[in-house]
Order: sequence, then C-alpha cells, then structure tokens
Amino acid sequence: MNLDHHTLGWLTFTLMSAAMLSGALIFLNGRRSGLWTKVHIILSVLTYILMFLVIWSVR
Repeated sequence: MNLDHHTLGWLTFTLMSAAMLSGALIFLNGRRSGLWTKVHIILSVLTYILMFLVIWSVR
C-alpha cells in the first residue's frame, strides 16, 4: 500500500466520518457505556494525528 497524501487523505476522511458517527451514537443513546466512549476518544485522537501527518506531508 502506497502512503501518498491521497491515500492518507481518504483514510483520514473515513476515520473522521467514523468518529463523528460514533460520537452521534453515544449522544443519541440513552445509556452511555464507558467502552464506546473510550473507542470514540481513541478513534478521534488517531484521526487528528493522521490529519496532522497528511497536512505535514503535503507541505
């Protein structure tokens, strides 16, 4: 797999969509389990790190 900025961009877009969806599901769900909150936080942090790498690689 070639990690050019296009591949990293699409991967970041996919992870950001998953992070937003998991955040919305946590918000809409009456029961806020600790597991989904931790998964959402880890997914969000990984997404922001990947976004930083994409911006850094393009510059």
